[in-house]
Amino acid sequence: MDRKLPRILAAIIIPASLLAAAGFLLYSLWLRGAFLPGWIEWNRDVRETLPEELSEKLDPSWLLQDARSFDLTGNGNSEEVLLIWKRGSYGRRKPTWVKKNDTGFSQHIFIYELRDGEYHPIWMSSALDFEVASMSEGKLIPGTDHSGPGRKSLCLKSPDGTESFWGWLSWGLRRI
Repeated sequence: MDRKLPRILAAIIIPASLLAAAGFLLYSLWLRGAFLPGWIEWNRDVRETLPEELSEKLDPSWLLQDARSFDLTGNGNSEEVLLIWKRGSYGRRKPTWVKKNDTGFSQHIFIYELRDGEYHPIWMSSALDFEVASMSEGKLIPGTDHSGPGRKSLCLKSPDGTESFWGWLSWGLRRI
């Protein structure tokens, strides 16, 4: 009986260890976004295009899909518009009606402006309820209350190629 015990333990411990290692590997890959949808159009060099001061402020766990710099608000200065994948819809604080923050990856649009030599967030969306394959600087759209002097729209392209245009309100984006 004593001779069988090491074999029995090995038959249990080795597969359990392999299963734990595989689980750890899959979890590590998931944390890095390895299982995100294939339709995402990644701008691989986007971090290098960001101002260093802004890049240093970004959470290293965020996956930066794309960034654009243009006057979205119509104030005469360019804002930095970021398309980000991150885990959870909210940060440390969540709305009172939300009981538990989700842990899956979701897309978000974050907008920063340069004020007094520092970048400050002016809008950070919760998880988007639609899929964005890519984004670009939109055009001025005349005849709407969203077009101001120098103000441009944000063009979001879905995985099927449909484009939607978003304009800046006094706080936040609105589809136009």
